[in-house]
Amino acid sequence: MGWRNFLELDADGATAPVATRPAGTVAGWNALALRTMGTAPPPRVLALLHTCMYNAWAAYDGDARQTTLGMAVRLPRAERDAASKAGAMSHAAHGVLAGLCPAAHAGIDAHMRRLGLDPDAAAGPFSPAGIGRTQAAAMLDGGCRDQPFALMPAEVRQPGAGELQANAAHWCRLARQISVRDGHDDDRDVLLFFVLANALADAALATGDGEACAAAAAEVLRRVTGGSRLDGAAPTDGAGAEPGRKIGARVFDKARRYWQGRL
Repeated sequence: MGWRNFLELDADGATAPVATRPAGTVAGWNALALRTMGTAPPPRVLALLHTCMYNAWAAYDGDARQTTLGMAVRLPRAERDAASKAGAMSHAAHGVLAGLCPAAHAGIDAHMRRLGLDPDAAAGPFSPAGIGRTQAAAMLDGGCRDQPFALMPAEVRQPGAGELQANAAHWCRLARQISVRDGHDDDRDVLLFFVLANALADAALATGDGEACAAAAAEVLRRVTGGSRLDGAAPTDGAGAEPGRKIGARVFDKARRYWQGRL
């Protein structure tokens, strides 16, 4: 099933106008992550954040499966309303960011309250808050262990990390522009940022090269948008371009298998 067809389906498998579904949840948390970490969070932090939001979202979808760092759960069809889905994603994002950036906890809590959510409310395991918190705990345990990399100086995390972080921030801003331009709802955005953040993280880890990260990001955005014009995405032809494009293609294909329930 193609990207466009898959994203035009609502939780019941029927088509629904994009304008009638919630929007802005995922992009809002992405913007908060950039502000919280000085506009340039490490690519791996973005991957943890957006993978966790995807895992929470997947609990409300009829086909998608959680990643290996998530907890497998699928809610009954009657409980897959859009508001609950958005709430679960927000609780997941809150848990990851608060866990990685404890000094910014107050600001992260404030963002939750602006969304009409109580970050400290008691919740059952299959409530939106319970699902989001469970996914966040699993992500932090499996993805971080004892490495608070979000709080380390850039030069300790990885040589050239400052450039890679600025690169990731640029592509996240471009993705948010695409989201607005194309009228994305939360369903479209959670998949867009899931695949983009993981492509950036994989390219940074595999190559440590800014050009490869840019090529990986450009490749996934081309696939997501069907090859439409990407403002600010200048083509690269240097040594890192081809490895980056291959990483982007691989990440996109794997992510698509997750959300189509084939992994």
